[in-house]
Amino acid sequence: MNSLQQPDSNPVVQGDREAVRTMLDRLRQQRLKHNWSQAEMARRAGLSRPAYQNFENGYGNITLSNLVKVLGVLGLTNNLAQMVPPLTEEPTLASLAKPARQRAHVRRVATSKPEPSP
Repeated sequence: MNSLQQPDSNPVVQGDREAVRTMLDRLRQQRLKHNWSQAEMARRAGLSRPAYQNFENGYGNITLSNLVKVLGVLGLTNNLAQMVPPLTEEPTLASLAKPARQRAHVRRVATSKPEPSP
């Protein structure tokens, strides 16, 4: 099990806030695993200490850019792809992909004309 997977038996996270809280808790655990203070982590990620502290606590500027910086410092950038759900094709998109309809060909039936008399 990698460090960003849910450790309990219920892998479903309800709501965006809870999902963000769970992710930030895991990032904090990874930081502590490296025995880095918030100030050291902020320095390594190129953020100010208050900015990183707010990030880790779920306040302030939680941007994708800052998340990628933090994941990069922790060596977890490959795990970012696991956080994105797979794409599913919407039914409306599928209908747009159908080939264009073609006009029906009119079959010409030969009509028998009476032959001219000599």
